[in-house]
Amino acid sequence: MIRFSILIPIYNRLNITKQGLKSLYEALGYYTRSGNSQCRFDVIVIDDGSTDGSSQWISDNYPDVYLLQGNGELWWSGATNVGARYAIETLHSDYLLLWNDDIAPDNSYFLEVEKIFSRQDISGIVFGSKIFAGTTGKIWSIGGYFSKWGKYGMYRDPGANPSAFFDCDWLPGMGTIVPASAISTKGLYWDEKQFPQYHGDSDYALRCKENGYQIKTCLNLVLYNASDNSGTGGYKNLKGLWWSLASMRSNYNFRKRLVFYRRHARQPLQYWGLAHTYLFFIGSFFKRNIFRIPTFAQPKDFKKTF
Repeated sequence: MIRFSILIPIYNRLNITKQGLKSLYEALGYYTRSGNSQCRFDVIVIDDGSTDGSSQWISDNYPDVYLLQGNGELWWSGATNVGARYAIETLHSDYLLLWNDDIAPDNSYFLEVEKIFSRQDISGIVFGSKIFAGTTGKIWSIGGYFSKWGKYGMYRDPGANPSAFFDCDWLPGMGTIVPASAISTKGLYWDEKQFPQYHGDSDYALRCKENGYQIKTCLNLVLYNASDNSGTGGYKNLKGLWWSLASMRSNYNFRKRLVFYRRHARQPLQYWGLAHTYLFFIGSFFKRNIFRIPTFAQPKDFKKTF
C-alpha cells in the first residue's frame, strides 16, 4: 500500500478550515466507497498558534486528524516542514500531498491519484494539480514558469490537445505531491529561513528540479481554489506601497524576490524579469493614486494566511 500524508497548515480562520476539511473528507469518503485500496491517505494539520479555537474544533470533529502545534512563528514553509518530518519519521509516508484549507477537490481526485501511482514510471517526479479559481471555470494554475527572460508566474492555459501531463518549472503549495525521498534522501526541506511564506513553494520545486526530479502537473487532478480568501486591494498611499515592498506578509517583498532570483537566475538577462515586475507594480500604483488613471491589474496584499 502506498501511504500519503496530506499536509495542511492553518492559522486563525476557523470558518474556512471547517469548509476545507469538509470538502477534503467528502472526496476521501468517495475514494473509500469506490472500493479502491492501493493508497492510504493520512491528514496532518499543522496549527501555527491559532487563537480562534481551531485545534479544539478539529480534535472534536475530526479525531483521526494528526494535529500538530506551532508557536505562531512557523509560517507556511516552517509549518510544512513540521508536517513533513512527522509524516516521514512517525507515519513513514511514501509521499507528501501539500494542501490548503481553502481548496476543494473534485470528487474523483483521490481516484486519479491512485491511477497515477499505479503506474511504474513515476519515480523521480513531483506532481501538481490543475487548479481552478473557485467555480468560475477559469484555470488559476497548472504549474509555474521561470523563463530564460526571468519571467516568473503561473501557467493558465495548457494549449491545444494537451496530454494528461503538463511540464512546468515549479508548482504552488497546494495539490502538489512530493516523494518522501526528496527529503529523506536528498534533504530537500522547504526554506523556512529565506522564504517563510511567499516563494517557498516555487523555490522548493525549482530546487527539486535542480536535483534531478521532473516537475509535472497532472491535468486530471482537479482542485478548486477559493482565491478570494487571499485578499486583494490597491494601496492608497506611499506608506502602503512601502509596506508591500518590505513586509514578509507581502508577495511583493523586494528582498525575498531578489534572494529568489539570486538563487535561481542562471544568467544576468533573467534579472530583467525582476525589474519588469517592480516597474509595473510601482508604475501601477502611481497611475492609480497620483495620476488617477484606472488600471485593471490590481496588486495583491497578503495577510498571514495559508
